[in-house]
Amino acid sequence: MLKLLSSTVLSLLLSLGLLPSSSSEQTAALAVTTTTVATHNTLHGQANLKPLADIIGWQEVDTAEGHSKLGAMEYYDHFRPGDDRLDARNSIAISWRKNKFEKTGDGSRLTHGGEAGVTPSRFVNWVVLKNIATGAKLAFVNTHYISGAWNGEHPERQERWRTHNAVVHEVVADLRGRGLPVVLVGDFNRPLSQDIPGMNHLNTAGVSGVPIDQIYVSVGIGTGPAERLEKYGSDHFAYTATVQY
Repeated sequence: MLKLLSSTVLSLLLSLGLLPSSSSEQTAALAVTTTTVATHNTLHGQANLKPLADIIGWQEVDTAEGHSKLGAMEYYDHFRPGDDRLDARNSIAISWRKNKFEKTGDGSRLTHGGEAGVTPSRFVNWVVLKNIATGAKLAFVNTHYISGAWNGEHPERQERWRTHNAVVHEVVADLRGRGLPVVLVGDFNRPLSQDIPGMNHLNTAGVSGVPIDQIYVSVGIGTGPAERLEKYGSDHFAYTATVQY
């Protein structure tokens, strides 16, 4: 039951002497960590990159302009695993508030190769972030599936989409297997929620149907529906949600 106590309630109980004093690590372990997350497809870096949340998954940061905007964001660190800024795996960069989190792990997996005029190589990127105040860890996964596979125009792309989806499932399963709460975001390029073991798709408040930009969270850590924000110069809306773990 103590694990469900908020840090505010915990502090009150300690001040009243209703709980024994403990080390900072023990106190942190009882606190609930609340984090905002977001996803936004930036239209090849043309969008204005906004501080949408504590942790943000971007898609289509595949131009020098986009990476310049990313680098100009105050108070954020970024995961861009490719050696070259325009490496395809850097197009799905992840950003987090550096005053709130310390990165303790990361990874990137190729889902399928590219083909000229069809698709760049596609990847799944992830980071493990430790909340500096509470010590709690969260795994955050970001991805961007091949376009056009489900719009009736390019059914031959569905095999690549499914291959990508299988890798996403493997990455999420591995992170969950480490006992980590997981958030998965991205441009799924399919208006259908996916059945991912141990994960819940967050519906978007006030929006009927499922947008192609989606947020999934480990069962039990979502606090409500996702929220649709503005486009900020993109052709996609940004989306945000709040999690507690």
